[in-house]
Amino acid sequence: MSKSQLLFVVAALLALLLVNQLTAESFGKSVMGGLPWYGWLGGAALLAAAGALFARQDAERSGRLLAAPTPEAEEAAREIHVTKEDLARVDPDGPDYPHPVIFPERCIGCHACVEACPHDVLAIVNGIATPVARDQCMEDTSCQTECPVSPKACIVVNTTKKIPPRKVPQRDARFMTNVAGCYIIGDVSGTPLIKNAANEGADVIRHVSDELGNGAPAEPKAELDVVVIGVGPAGLSAAIAAQESGLRYAAVEQDKVLATIEAYPLNKYVFFKPDAMESRAPISVEGAGRQREEILASWRASMESSRVRVNEGESCKAVERAEDGDYFLVRTERGASKEPKEYRARRVVLALGNRGTPMRLKVPGEDLQLVRGGRAEAKVRYRLGDPLEYRGRRVVVVGAGNSAVEAAVDLVARRDGERIIFRPDEEMNDVTLVIRSDFKSDLKFANKVQVYDCIDEGRIRVFYGATVKEIRDAEVVIMHARTSEVLATLPNDYVFAMIGGDRPTRFLESIGIKIG
Repeated sequence: MSKSQLLFVVAALLALLLVNQLTAESFGKSVMGGLPWYGWLGGAALLAAAGALFARQDAERSGRLLAAPTPEAEEAAREIHVTKEDLARVDPDGPDYPHPVIFPERCIGCHACVEACPHDVLAIVNGIATPVARDQCMEDTSCQTECPVSPKACIVVNTTKKIPPRKVPQRDARFMTNVAGCYIIGDVSGTPLIKNAANEGADVIRHVSDELGNGAPAEPKAELDVVVIGVGPAGLSAAIAAQESGLRYAAVEQDKVLATIEAYPLNKYVFFKPDAMESRAPISVEGAGRQREEILASWRASMESSRVRVNEGESCKAVERAEDGDYFLVRTERGASKEPKEYRARRVVLALGNRGTPMRLKVPGEDLQLVRGGRAEAKVRYRLGDPLEYRGRRVVVVGAGNSAVEAAVDLVARRDGERIIFRPDEEMNDVTLVIRSDFKSDLKFANKVQVYDCIDEGRIRVFYGATVKEIRDAEVVIMHARTSEVLATLPNDYVFAMIGGDRPTRFLESIGIKIG
């Protein structure tokens, strides 16, 4: 009931009481409640008319919510190139409370809005972001902020909140940043699209070749024409293009080539969005998309056929413009020994992933290498690839966010939509979740329900207010996060440290690249 309706009811009751007092003596016992029959009839007619009027006003207001938004909403709509007609078309029967609206023709299915929403309001349905639980919207608005396309494909309506702009690195039409000679492509540029990233990799090498071949003075102090930092879809495309163009190049990757794609679940279908974009890349991104395994096989075949060289396990630590010429000093660390390496390159292409370097636990034993099945492998992992690779293992998962919770659940159960089916005993892992305080506030609702189901069923053990003190060959020491008191020493095969990543913002700013 609105305030105006409530006030009308109160006024009507007061009026009836007043009439009752004024007319009681005049009509005597021939009336009921102080009114004659025609008084009651008139009052009922008045209330019926008022109810009809209020109902009509409410209906008209509901119909005008999107067609005639508030001044704040109109201003926001202008900023994202949305008209009143657009809003009425995509959400004609939308509720009057804040909720996201998706423009299907603009959506590229990048998951940015889905991952940004902490309340599971959105999901990807048939490759398009879709509001699946509008009533759960808490006016977070990060879904609109993180939408990478222009004009926006995801907007929040009926909100008066000021939605901040998306902070992305500045670059021009040739992908060059405000630091002359330093280019940026792929996810880190703010557009998380595989086809777009692959195209940008090919295009940026063409721009570099044009620049170096058309008037740029020779630089005898530079040993390379270009260094490509990060070898995902964008970096791999750039490295192959550099090889085919005959440029002197180096490609460095802190993990493994295509580690992001390899981290996808088995048989995951990956969309090549946007559909209408023509492929210009030396790696195959034609069609609507393909399964993870087909993509990896195809792109690795392209690497081999082009004989491209990539320095895996090499982390870039600094990029500095030289003071004595037109070139850059690119400093890296290679391998577990962190062997220092320096490149002198005329141009730099940054093809970093947007998640940045995984944060480390910084505890004794984090770099342990164990021999299993005749080969050495790291005991501490920073991502979970295929959960089915781990069966009958004793695992500690450190973290309280979505990635940590999803990993813990996947190690004890299989997902069936929002339901989970626990693994059979012969495949079950012994999983312990270590959380410094409590689950994060942006933990998705579905993840929260699933992890609590696992905890209630005794499939996942949890240490709250705890952290890892030491990692040993066959065990892990857990301590209280504040007092450092040892809480448990657990038999252990693997540790998954999923405590977030250092986004590359600081690294980009250290180079001098402006963000926002």
